[in-house]
Amino acid sequence: MNRFFVALCALTAACVPAFTAAAAQTPAPSPSPSASPAGSIALKQIGRVVTSDRRSESADQSSRPTYVVDREQIDDYGARTVADALQGVPGVDLFSYGPFGAEVNYGLRGASSAQTLVLVDGIPITDPTSGAVQLGQLSTIGIDRIEIVESGSSTLYGNSASGGVINIITRVPRGVYLEASDASFGDRDVRVGAGNGVAGFTLERHVSSGDYPFPAFDYGVRTTCEFVTPCDFPGGVRAPAYGDQSAGRLSLDLPNAFGFVVRARVDASATQVGVPGGLDFFTPTASQATIAGSALLELERRSAHSTLTIDLAGSQTTLAYVDPNPNDGTYGQDDVYTGRSQVSVRDAFTTGKLDAVAGVDLSRESGVFSFPVTPNYATSTSTPAPAFAFGQAESQAAAYVQGGVSPLQGTRLTAGLRAENDAPHGTVLAPSFGGTIRSGVVRFAGDVGESFRVPTLEDLYYPGFSNPNLQPEKAQTADATVSYDARQATLSGGWFDRNGSNFIISQAPTYIPFNAQHAAVAGVQLTAATKPRAGFVAAAGYTDLYRAFDFDTGGRLPSYPSGSVNLSLEHPFAQTRLDYGLRWNVNGSDGDDRGNVSPAPVSTYDAYDSLDAFLRYKLASGAILTLRGYNLGNEYAAPIFGYPLPGRRYSVELSTR
Repeated sequence: MNRFFVALCALTAACVPAFTAAAAQTPAPSPSPSASPAGSIALKQIGRVVTSDRRSESADQSSRPTYVVDREQIDDYGARTVADALQGVPGVDLFSYGPFGAEVNYGLRGASSAQTLVLVDGIPITDPTSGAVQLGQLSTIGIDRIEIVESGSSTLYGNSASGGVINIITRVPRGVYLEASDASFGDRDVRVGAGNGVAGFTLERHVSSGDYPFPAFDYGVRTTCEFVTPCDFPGGVRAPAYGDQSAGRLSLDLPNAFGFVVRARVDASATQVGVPGGLDFFTPTASQATIAGSALLELERRSAHSTLTIDLAGSQTTLAYVDPNPNDGTYGQDDVYTGRSQVSVRDAFTTGKLDAVAGVDLSRESGVFSFPVTPNYATSTSTPAPAFAFGQAESQAAAYVQGGVSPLQGTRLTAGLRAENDAPHGTVLAPSFGGTIRSGVVRFAGDVGESFRVPTLEDLYYPGFSNPNLQPEKAQTADATVSYDARQATLSGGWFDRNGSNFIISQAPTYIPFNAQHAAVAGVQLTAATKPRAGFVAAAGYTDLYRAFDFDTGGRLPSYPSGSVNLSLEHPFAQTRLDYGLRWNVNGSDGDDRGNVSPAPVSTYDAYDSLDAFLRYKLASGAILTLRGYNLGNEYAAPIFGYPLPGRRYSVELSTR
């Protein structure tokens, strides 16, 4: 794994000067959404997408609900991380453990983090040990857009895509970009990017003192919590909640190098954050450091009716959690080392009324756990305790095909199948069927299929908190959407369902994962977006997860939020120097908070809301002053039990874009 990653990085770096010299024409822009301030809401305004059916196509052709967050939205709201950028997207569940750098639980329409596949440029970046991604640490530097497919997508993407896919799509900078910001709680950020559209780089330095006040939290209806009795916590200052990150990316995009379109990138980041723990289990000296790197080399050959793509990718991550105890001189450090390599080949072609995409994915992922023999080994705080380490690995080999036919104008039907072997879990088949029908201003879309998720390395092997007898999740997924493109607005309504067996669940007090033999998740989703009127656009989204039922216990699945509401009103740059807007996000409870006395209030999602606003003013050509406010209502909440969020925050930014 190490040799593969180093070799790929070296190859990418070597290609930059050689291929840049070979490029003699202006690169053609990659498929991207049209500029739209409401692009994350209205399918009609998205333009072209590449994630829904794993090929470039009009969004109207896909039967899977797809949303896009474009670069304009990222800049407007100052999204420093991918978690920030996903705020306000209908159906996206986000629950954070704290400010910048903290872990974020995420999912799509009730699916957990482990059931939601995260990609960068179409390549999975999921941690093989946890099955999740640190979205609260994943920088938005160099990102062109984020495509979110909210439907079971195992046919095209395999493991962990049962809830959907989040695809982060990067781009090579064109020109010079500079940005500097200062915000509440000592949050400061500097970014720089430069390139000519063929080769370029982006860099970021982000620091935050992070400490913030919080009020008292009274869970008086409870008699005991996991670590303290009773469940009443006085107000105080959340510390240490600092964050420190450096991140960079080198990228290359050549439209014609020896008959191929060549894309390459190398990413690296180093992050250190304070980990104050929950209110019932305070860890005032704990910190976590993460060093991550990834590389991608993509070769693409285009013909009149076909596009052949070959991807070579690798990634590595080192995570160290340190918790020295100054009271008794003990020292503890847990280290996790992960690596992933992948080779993918796919061919997408269109001829007449037929289209198809077919390919092969080969990957291997590994994880090594290292931690002290005993957490309270007595030694000096500068000397680690004796540690032991063990490692495990999994591999995947898959072949897939999806075909489409357009028998009538405005109609497209699809059928697909994936065969994947996940060693050591065995082979699984994942079929899917979908279709779209457009009649005038009305569009119908639907999709049914099977999805799956295999247990992670942590689920199976982590000492004391694992279950080697876990079975892969299997689920039947379905969704249907109808949209109406009126003269002044676009409206849509949808229904979704996921019904399966062996859902992998972990909950207090043991946190040992187990299979829920039969569970079902269902909900409805409504969205609306106005066309520009008097310079303004408005958007709204409502998601109701009315069903998250565990047939084994007869109760609601733990940590499945009930729903969300998203409202926004924006006035983008046009003939004036001003760009401004506001949004209001409400994230619902999972029904297991203070109003429900059993089970204990641990690892639950409580309701919270946030009102955010921005004002951008063009001082001159290439100089924009931006003021932003977050949680303007100063709502204090602990969406995850024991982890209060910051209150009202402000930021000021000066940028060239």
